[in-house]
Amino acid sequence: MRIILSKSTEEAVDAVTTIILDKLASRPSMVLGLATGRTMEPVYAEWVSKVRANPIKMDKAFFFMLDEYLGIDENHPSSFKSYIKDRLIHPLNLAESQFAFPPIHLGGEYYERLIKEAGGIDLQLLGIGVNGHIGFNEPGSSVKSRTREVELTPETMEANKSHFGAGKMPSKALSMGIGSILEGKELLMLATGKSKATAIKYLLNHHDDESCPATFLKSHPHFTLVLDPDAACRISLNI
Repeated sequence: MRIILSKSTEEAVDAVTTIILDKLASRPSMVLGLATGRTMEPVYAEWVSKVRANPIKMDKAFFFMLDEYLGIDENHPSSFKSYIKDRLIHPLNLAESQFAFPPIHLGGEYYERLIKEAGGIDLQLLGIGVNGHIGFNEPGSSVKSRTREVELTPETMEANKSHFGAGKMPSKALSMGIGSILEGKELLMLATGKSKATAIKYLLNHHDDESCPATFLKSHPHFTLVLDPDAACRISLNI
């Protein structure tokens, strides 16, 4: 496990974006797994800014999205498909055919086959929930779990309900499983803000604990965790 402790949120975002773009530049045909949510918004903004300033070829890359809400249309403005179209696909004129989205009408086994046919995910980008979830693998998820339908916890629904305004927040999602995520060749997690500090402290002090699914990532041989000062405020690191 590699930990990058940044001096600011901006520095943490820059570290993550630099890792992604350096790998894309060295291997234009790589397969990336992408996460969404507020934590990732500045990552995609900087990604777009950097590529516009120093273009790299991305037309041969392929992207798998980590999860998607169930019970809403895929083109709903709060869907993760819309999220990535607005923040990456359209700004960089990428082809939608370069992206695979969790197939809410076809189920998890179909998505697992697509990932396998692509040769697996070279680099999986991840955030962490306030309760330690990764993707939508909520506490109690098995390390062997695969892409499947999941029930969202009240904490997760509370954290995400603002995206839906006056509309109803979905209570279910289709998410890559922990087992699916761990098959990625490299894992890259970004955690920012004080709301993530408790989860980060738990992650660093526990192993393979279903009550905090992120702890399973520590067994991965190529797991990088990038923290800003607020996310790291409850831990002590001599690095």
